[in-house]
Amino acid sequence: MLNVGKIEEGFVLDHIKAGQSLDIYHKLNLDKLDCTVAIIKNAKSNKMGKKDLLKVECDVEMLDLDVLGFIDHSITVNVIKGGEIIEK
Repeated sequence: MLNVGKIEEGFVLDHIKAGQSLDIYHKLNLDKLDCTVAIIKNAKSNKMGKKDLLKVECDVEMLDLDVLGFIDHSITVNVIKGGEIIEK
């Protein structure tokens, strides 16, 4: 089993259709930011079969996440502060 450590401050994009995480990475311009990003592709999901996730350790205010609604409205954003989810 793959174990990716928890982040202290940032966000997790969950329920991304399998294979779309790299496209979202570029659309959010994460390649231009100096932050830690974990891309998890083809993770097992009871709900979706397979899914991708993005774990990003940076202030969520640095990004315009509105583009996610145009890509796939089922993507969830989990905001992390102090290592805990404070908002979904």
